[in-house]
Amino acid sequence: MKIDKHAYGEDYNKERNEKIVKIASVAVCCLLITVIGILAWALPQPTYSEYEKRDLNQMPEFSFESLFKGEYTLGIELAYADTFTFRESFVKLQSMIEDMRGIHIDGAQIYGPVPGTTGDEIPPSSENSSSEPESRPESEPSVDPSIGSESQPENPVSSESSSSEEEQPPVDEGEQGETVAGIFVYKGIAFELFGGSKSAAEYYASVVNKYGDAFGSGVKVYNMVIPKHAEFYPFPRRYQNISNSEKDSIDYIYSMYDGDVIPVDAYSVLEAHKDEYLYFSTDHHWTGLGAYYAYTAFMEAAGLDYYDYDSYTKHTITGFLGTLYSGTNMAKALEENPDYVEWCEFPVANKTYQYNKGDLANYFASSVMHGYASGPYSYGVFLGGDYPLTIIKTNVNNGRKLVIIKESYGNAPATFIAAGFEETYVVDERYYDGNIVDLVENRGITDVLIINNCAAANTKFHIANIESLLTQSYSGAIAYPED
Repeated sequence: MKIDKHAYGEDYNKERNEKIVKIASVAVCCLLITVIGILAWALPQPTYSEYEKRDLNQMPEFSFESLFKGEYTLGIELAYADTFTFRESFVKLQSMIEDMRGIHIDGAQIYGPVPGTTGDEIPPSSENSSSEPESRPESEPSVDPSIGSESQPENPVSSESSSSEEEQPPVDEGEQGETVAGIFVYKGIAFELFGGSKSAAEYYASVVNKYGDAFGSGVKVYNMVIPKHAEFYPFPRRYQNISNSEKDSIDYIYSMYDGDVIPVDAYSVLEAHKDEYLYFSTDHHWTGLGAYYAYTAFMEAAGLDYYDYDSYTKHTITGFLGTLYSGTNMAKALEENPDYVEWCEFPVANKTYQYNKGDLANYFASSVMHGYASGPYSYGVFLGGDYPLTIIKTNVNNGRKLVIIKESYGNAPATFIAAGFEETYVVDERYYDGNIVDLVENRGITDVLIINNCAAANTKFHIANIESLLTQSYSGAIAYPED
């Protein structure tokens, strides 16, 4: 048999070249991994991502306990994933690719699923009999002249009263979990889509009723459920049903309150001003102006006067790109439409104290407004963010002391409301370890306000937290400022 040496040589050379290419590829990959690894350790570690608007995971501190639990190695993995070289550029590239995906219709884009029917829908408002705040005696905030009478409202608006109606709660049909199903971006504005459910609304109402039952006749219990941006935005007809009705949910919740709970109608006053800047375009919170209007509704329900918005000294923080901007992988349409935060100086003399998470035995002096807030934390101008407990003591002498139970939506209205009470205790239901009944009894509280956005009022996590506040106990002593 004759061997073709030329053909054999070609096969040999081809095989050799393929091996060289494979070895070279492996060598290049190893070199890149080595170089990037060295750079990751040698270069300064970033602590914050301007593009994602969040703090980055850092290398954990070593301990044998964390090592044996696997927390130390996990911490290294998370830190490296957050701080590897050129990560910011890769994230931007991913964002560009993601922006090409999703559903694009007439300039609108949908991220995530939209609400659908589940067989647990909230009855339409026409089938509900929503309650109105019951009549309250009028009173005016009294300010100590030695501290400064200029802090009084320039043109106080008198409160109005209305009658309440008692309703029997319907049969409990179970619980539901998270209800915000996605983020809808339209014309440079991001919206959280609302799902809601009948059973979640019933659970929330039953928990709020427990608060009404927990306190004596000397304590008034109020509840305010706040609609979100999508409820009032004038979507074109093709998008009318993209988010479920928050009004139906709020009306249904309010219809189940017994005579011990006073519902606060924030919906109507927000609807009356819906063409104003009530909600952010890039963040899931409302603006200070939106919170102000809700504050006026509460003060009327509580029988107190409120300040005219024009009487406040105001400041503005610009260039705010918030949580919905981050949640949509930094959508270009939102980046081109940043928000601003307008905040009002607190109008009365006060002493404010706050507690760190997990430590109610110590407090520190703070302030109601935090004007240094900036960037993605601009909403933090209201109370400085989410603390388990904030105590605001004012020079108002009207015998009224208030507890506000809230999630982050309650931060902004609290900075208005506290000016009408001698003392205000702002409790974050997610982080407060104490017992609300004990707080009310020990501090001589006269009023309790539970305030939630409509999504939180339909979310089991938040509802369960609010319920737990009635029964949980704090192992140590809670320190209160006495001045």
